[in-house]
Amino acid sequence: MTRTIQRTPVASQGDERGNGLGQEPTDLQQDTEGQREPYKVLIVDDETHILKAVQRLFLGQGYHVLTAPSGADAVELFREHNIAVIISDQRMPGLSGAALLNYVRKKSPYTVRIMLTGNNDVATAIEAINQGEVFRFITKPWDHDEFLKIVGLAIEHHELLISKVRYEEHIRGQNQQLSALNAELSDLNEDLERRVEERTREVVSRQEEIERLYRELQGSFDATIKALVSIMELGEVHVIEHCQRTAERVRMFCEMLELSEDECKEIERATLLHWIGLINAPPRVFEKPVEELDEEAKASWEFHTVLGQQAIHHVPALREPGRMILHYLRRHDDPSFGAEQIDPATGQAYGEAFVRGCQILGICSTFERVRTGLRGSERTEVAGAVERGLRLLKEGAADGAFDPALVRRFGDMVAREMATARTKEVVVRFDELRPGMVLARPLETAQGIPVAPRDMIITDELIARLGRFQESNGLNEIRVWG
Repeated sequence: MTRTIQRTPVASQGDERGNGLGQEPTDLQQDTEGQREPYKVLIVDDETHILKAVQRLFLGQGYHVLTAPSGADAVELFREHNIAVIISDQRMPGLSGAALLNYVRKKSPYTVRIMLTGNNDVATAIEAINQGEVFRFITKPWDHDEFLKIVGLAIEHHELLISKVRYEEHIRGQNQQLSALNAELSDLNEDLERRVEERTREVVSRQEEIERLYRELQGSFDATIKALVSIMELGEVHVIEHCQRTAERVRMFCEMLELSEDECKEIERATLLHWIGLINAPPRVFEKPVEELDEEAKASWEFHTVLGQQAIHHVPALREPGRMILHYLRRHDDPSFGAEQIDPATGQAYGEAFVRGCQILGICSTFERVRTGLRGSERTEVAGAVERGLRLLKEGAADGAFDPALVRRFGDMVAREMATARTKEVVVRFDELRPGMVLARPLETAQGIPVAPRDMIITDELIARLGRFQESNGLNEIRVWG
């Protein structure tokens, strides 16, 4: 019997879903019209009428049917085609059906194997199962519908096997890509960590440099103010004494209000210079209350804020203190001087902190002017001077000059201060001076030059300045409150 090939043309399936000897499954091939070839089904039987009967059965079913009269011929066809399903008779001359299916299992595991055998052939079934791992058995004579159903199931099983292989290949590929990406990501992370560490070191280094420059700037800032204060000492002594006393008062008030260190420092710097515009003022400005000054003296007083601001305006670091000096006598009820009002000089709102700072400076300066008395007048008792200063502030709060809330807090501070005030004078040597002591009398050099006013709070900075006078000219008796 000769080998034959029967083709049944279809337009919906392709031949590459089958698999040749040991080859991996491939995608469906396209024919010249872009259509896929049908699955290939191989029928193996040594009886010609069986082969023809099966061919007739598959007519119109959409399969590409191949036939082989023997196991040897089937092996040759496997070398030439990708077979999706093989249906083999068991009893054939030469290579038996079980042996053929076992061969196909090893060489083409994705080809689905079906055994065609007679009824009640139990030994054949066992051999086929053990050797060929057959998918189904079809007995002779067969039922046509059942035969076609089994082959359809075999094609579906073949597709599942191919899909499983492709899925596993896809997963392997994805895993390989993932491994490569993980390796690349690991390298990127290491590089990123290295760059972050380098950047962090740079940022820390720059931050340290910025902090160093800021400290130098602040030191330069304070040094500039000290230089100006030293110049002020060469002029009207009442000016520098008042600025220094008021600065100490401002510091205490800011600490009581729990303002930030930066805000306290800003107000204190302005305070040290806030009377710089009075250096060349006529002496009578300091001898009478403002409301009792003559026209010339009153003009000097009213314009000292403008002169003070202009005196330091060209020093960039002192422009903000200069703004506070310019505005520190502004009234609390001035509608053009609120936190949200625009400063014509800057084009920006004054801001809550700035307005508060001006009020604090105005309150402290007014109080110290009254508390320490006026030059040329007799010193009043401490309690009486304090009471008069507080009364003036309360009157100012009542008519809108000062912030009532700030005046109330300031009064609380002074009341606590008076409750713990010391009234006994103690003579101390220069080397016995300590920060926190308060001068009971004005301090002068041996030549009678005033260097510190009465009620001045001793600070490390003041001790250093007094030390220079002690070394050069000597100091008179030092009396502090004990």
